[in-house]
Amino acid sequence: MTTTVLELIENLKHYPGATAVTIKDVDDVEFAIVDFHSGDDGVTIVIGSKVDGESEEEGG
Repeated sequence: MTTTVLELIENLKHYPGATAVTIKDVDDVEFAIVDFHSGDDGVTIVIGSKVDGESEEEGG
């Protein structure tokens, strides 16, 4: 499934700008966004394992 930037913005625009975003998989495992890579076919959000107790402001 592909999601566009506009779809992300539409779904997130109702939240204040400082709202923390949590990324989870279908097994409820939490991940952190670690990077963004742009390419000819779009942008890739790179995720990595989130360390327990990791601050929302670290690494980002």
